[in-house]
Amino acid sequence: MELVSARELASLVVTSLGIDDVDPEQLDLDAPLFGEGLGLDSLDMLELSLAIQQRYGVKLKADDPQNEAIFSSLRSLAAHVDSCQALRT
Repeated sequence: MELVSARELASLVVTSLGIDDVDPEQLDLDAPLFGEGLGLDSLDMLELSLAIQQRYGVKLKADDPQNEAIFSSLRSLAAHVDSCQALRT
């Protein structure tokens, strides 16, 4: 099983959300995804969750009480996707 890198997720965020003016290589992997950081909103979260499910087979639930921590940064999101994939193997 291949680990998901935060940089790989940065590329997925940019492509799946159509953020053409952002270079995924320049994104701060520890910056918040919502609010002051990348500035994503709840609709972006849904679109990103679908893209992650399609690419990695990991289903992210809107009502997960851990979502604030999971989506706090690209690095935390990558760690969560990795842990979910590890549980499936």
